[in-house]
Amino acid sequence: MRSDLTIDDLIDEYYSAMLRLAQSYLDDRAEAEDAAQETFIAAHKNLKRFRGDSSVKTWLYTIGTNLCRRRLRQRKRRDVIWGRWEQDQKDQQSPSLEYQTVRSETDAALWEAVDELKPKHREPIILRYVHDLTAREIGEVLGISEGTVYSRIHYAQKQLRGVLIDREMFNVRP
Repeated sequence: MRSDLTIDDLIDEYYSAMLRLAQSYLDDRAEAEDAAQETFIAAHKNLKRFRGDSSVKTWLYTIGTNLCRRRLRQRKRRDVIWGRWEQDQKDQQSPSLEYQTVRSETDAALWEAVDELKPKHREPIILRYVHDLTAREIGEVLGISEGTVYSRIHYAQKQLRGVLIDREMFNVRP
């Protein structure tokens, strides 16, 4: 690791990403803020031991993911992940009422279908499409191979497509 990198640099660069990660897992702004701060406390304690085997980004995402998983286990809740993210998306724009209604129904159906996925398939989808991580980065965060990431994303997409077709949320052309 670069010797000039400080915890302040990490916070400046990655705090908002860690907060979004925590929110996507915990669905609670205050708890997400605590988890994001806890991520940097853990990173600070281990900064000198960071060997650079992975990127700083994936190292932080791994710490954050593990902390969020622990918090979910402690709360004994596994079905809450997306509420805050949806609200943030709605707050960013004010399109027509008709568009908002259709989009809201579609988003709700999609996130409901995502919530129905098993965690091993839901987590790669979240990390890929919400947090824009690469397959390699997702593999590092979750401790699985890049091939397994692709497999899980493919399986999850196939399952989501089937659920949404069954719910007639979109038409599939031959």
